[in-house]
Amino acid sequence: MMNAPRRLALLLALLFSAGASTAHAPASEWLSYRDAYRAMVAFQKYGGPKSYLQNQLQLITAQQGAVAPDLRLILHTRDGDQYLALDPTGRTVFPLSTAAYNENAPLLVRGSSGPVGFRARVSIVPRANGLYDSAELRAACAQALDYLRYTDASAQTRACVGVRFVYPNALTTPPVRVRSGAADAVTLPLTEGRAFPDDGPAGFRIVNYRFSHGGEPRQLITSSAPLAIAPLIE
Repeated sequence: MMNAPRRLALLLALLFSAGASTAHAPASEWLSYRDAYRAMVAFQKYGGPKSYLQNQLQLITAQQGAVAPDLRLILHTRDGDQYLALDPTGRTVFPLSTAAYNENAPLLVRGSSGPVGFRARVSIVPRANGLYDSAELRAACAQALDYLRYTDASAQTRACVGVRFVYPNALTTPPVRVRSGAADAVTLPLTEGRAFPDDGPAGFRIVNYRFSHGGEPRQLITSSAPLAIAPLIE
């Protein structure tokens, strides 16, 4: 027969295990904050030009197209939960927290029907007025390429060829026009594709603008704000 001290120790162990499992039960997947931090802090430490760029954490799921509206990303720390808002491409502003890194806080993923991963996603900052000079887009793409070469030595032979404006799949009216000099603005074709060239899932409306060889100044006019502007690097 089990003695009283041993029985009490066993009960306490069972209660502790039950409490620990209950704390994480609502999430079907989780990611290591420490791993995500290491991936994201490289952009913070990068000393090259990055004024046209933004760096966000992007969830990678098996789902095609925009992320499900009920998908949630939660930073679970000893001080409480912080909900990280996701855009339709799965991106969120990532909080760089030394405290969360030290405790290796989990990033809980709720609403996912399968495995979830992440990547650091660099994109071009959208303009509030919806107007983009081709020279600035070239400079933004060049900054993105320089950063890519900083993080990946195999990118030395790649080049900037343009940018991609990303829109929801429900959009049917072409949202981007390009004007050259005094000529009338020309509407760029709207097609379906991936938000980012290296993404697996498709299902977005995209407008690709490729840089001209002559480099003549042009202006791009958008009628609605894009979900993202991706550098086209080939």
